[in-house]
Amino acid sequence: MSKLRYMFFCVALLWSGSACAVSAAVDSVFVRTERELLQVAHELSATRYKDLLQDSLSLKLKEIFAVALKRDGSLNYAFDSLKNDISIVTSPDGLVRILTWFSVDDAGNYRYTGFLQYHDKDAKKDRLFELVDCSETIENAENQTLAPQNWYGALYYGIVEKKVNGEPVYTLLAWDGCGLYTTRKLVETLTFTAKGQPRFGKSIIKVGRKKMKRLVFEYNKRATMMINYDANLDLIVLDHLAVLGSQDTSNPQFFGPDMSYDALKFENDMWVYQSNIEYKRPVVKGKKR
Repeated sequence: MSKLRYMFFCVALLWSGSACAVSAAVDSVFVRTERELLQVAHELSATRYKDLLQDSLSLKLKEIFAVALKRDGSLNYAFDSLKNDISIVTSPDGLVRILTWFSVDDAGNYRYTGFLQYHDKDAKKDRLFELVDCSETIENAENQTLAPQNWYGALYYGIVEKKVNGEPVYTLLAWDGCGLYTTRKLVETLTFTAKGQPRFGKSIIKVGRKKMKRLVFEYNKRATMMINYDANLDLIVLDHLAVLGSQDTSNPQFFGPDMSYDALKFENDMWVYQSNIEYKRPVVKGKKR
């Protein structure tokens, strides 16, 4: 080996070792942060109906995340160990991640906290947004376009990616514990402005002739409603809600699934609501419903 080649080899080796050391140091920071978050998240999950303690723990989670998620590379760090206590959903294209969690006050009302991460390809930078739960003051939620600072708080568990006019639109599936007597589930859309700002609610959900920005389903606390994306059928499938028993009422406390199914089908850049579809629910091994 010539002296010149040997010199280049040594420089490359040193650079490689330095890069590995930097990468290991970054990973180590995230690992330590994840352990700290896990301890707080576990404690929050185990604490209910103690407002002051829950507020303190949720605030601590928010403060740790606010620092950790600003670090370079955080969008690519999975935080896998947190997933039993914090809901973490990532878009199929890897550009969007949403982390959400909740607390329950003495009256049984649910309060949500979260962060949204977005890789803005145009600006070539990662953006971070805190989500502020304002659901108690939001009226006519199905027709509102919302921003992170006036977010309809919920726990996200699913995300579906579609294109409308060539631009990505993310459809979010969410759960809201709501209160003592009812539970909610949501289907809402997420888009980003030209300046990389998130907007919740785009009018691409069509129910009959009506275009809506999100769907909100409220039903009896003891019932369980399914809303899931079936990738094989390319449908968002949902349990149809109906009045339980013979009551003549619009009170959601008396609503629950009636063993039939509806769906949202994406066609002509819209999620079109379809009633009473034929659907065989897949069997999930190891789980009972």
